[in-house]
Amino acid sequence: MNIQQLEQMAMRALIFEAAVGVIVLILLFWATYYVIKAGVRDGIREAGEGRRAQSKPTAPTGYRWALVKDETTGQDIHAD
Repeated sequence: MNIQQLEQMAMRALIFEAAVGVIVLILLFWATYYVIKAGVRDGIREAGEGRRAQSKPTAPTGYRWALVKDETTGQDIHAD
């Protein structure tokens, strides 16, 4: 076995290892994407459970809920 054959074998091994490394890297990125996607989805679902009101809350005794329009005049809105 001469040096040229040894160099060719080493080059083939290097190319093979690089190809395997790229394939493993792609698979790891793919898996990471799906893990993060599932975590975000679950986090959004979990955060939204307690925040959604199913019914209108009751007003305190002696009060009622009402929408009130804010009246603003042009004099109140100015830069100092």
